[in-house]
Amino acid sequence: QKQKETNETNKPTNKRTTPQPHNKTNTKIMRLLTHNTLRNNSAEANGKGFPLKITAIEVRVDNTDDDDSNNNNNDQTNSEQQQREIAFVKGILGILDWPALVRGASQMGLTTLPPTLSEELVKDPTFLRALYHVLMNVHLVKGMVTCPTSGREFPVTDGVVNFMLEEEECENVRY
Repeated sequence: QKQKETNETNKPTNKRTTPQPHNKTNTKIMRLLTHNTLRNNSAEANGKGFPLKITAIEVRVDNTDDDDSNNNNNDQTNSEQQQREIAFVKGILGILDWPALVRGASQMGLTTLPPTLSEELVKDPTFLRALYHVLMNVHLVKGMVTCPTSGREFPVTDGVVNFMLEEEECENVRY
């Protein structure tokens, strides 16, 4: 079993990082939004490999406010950016699995998301901007995601999940 080299000597320690300045050059780190779409597609999971459990060793939270806080001429640009963020969140709310998002955020140390999404929250621009921040600026840098059905662990290193499967583990093997 090649993939069982996952993490026997490097067990998760629930280590968290502090907010970091926004780093536009490092865009390959797994966002919390990405987690909401990931699933184990192996035959062993039998189509039920969602949502993946997160065991976080290192989490990065980008602080985007630092980029523009010193420039007062950016008021209109900031307002436009805020409107884009709100529009983005409104556009994806229908496809988010809210319970999986709340669970994933909690597993990464964020316990502020409400358990259910009300109509009032969907119309609240402050909440929508905060949700944008959670979806786009909270990153799993190092840890493990685990299939809820099979228990299979997939390591996350430098923000990239290793989902490599052996051919016989795949659901739809073609010969």
